[in-house]
Amino acid sequence: MSRMKLVLLAALVIAVAVAAVAVAITLGREDEPGTDAHVHIDPITTADEVAVAVMSGVHTWTPAQQQSPWDAMHAIADQLTGPMATAAATRPDPDPTPRQWPAWARSGDRVIGAASLASEQDPVAGDAHAAQRVVQVQQKVLHTDGATTPLEQITVTVELELAGDHWKVCGYQYRSVGD
Repeated sequence: MSRMKLVLLAALVIAVAVAAVAVAITLGREDEPGTDAHVHIDPITTADEVAVAVMSGVHTWTPAQQQSPWDAMHAIADQLTGPMATAAATRPDPDPTPRQWPAWARSGDRVIGAASLASEQDPVAGDAHAAQRVVQVQQKVLHTDGATTPLEQITVTVELELAGDHWKVCGYQYRSVGD
């Protein structure tokens, strides 16, 4: 056998061996793709958690699929009580939307609301049946090209009531926009 054929044969044997080892390693894995199916996720139960979750939900919109922000409030109606539950049950007429809504809908943009509890608040008393929490909401427009546009920060006072064993939002008022 010529020296050239011997080198090619050796290279071919090495390539096959490397491929076989790679296939054996890949097939021998028993791990599955990551999921959170086995992770226990604690329910949202405290007044603080409910206030933050509801304000995030109320301020997260998909204009191409929703007629107005009312649809976002309606989607979380099970976390509402009192005037908020009443408002979430019946679509307003006319149905108010931000002036950018039609442009966001045409572009397929989404508006994501991220809420957090404002600092320096006294904790809600353990025996309380009503509470007020100050929440800050930051909305960002997520464009289909991956770019984001931040909107002005909103600060709201959220009113909550204990309904049975669960805190629910009964109303909120804007304290400031753009601070």
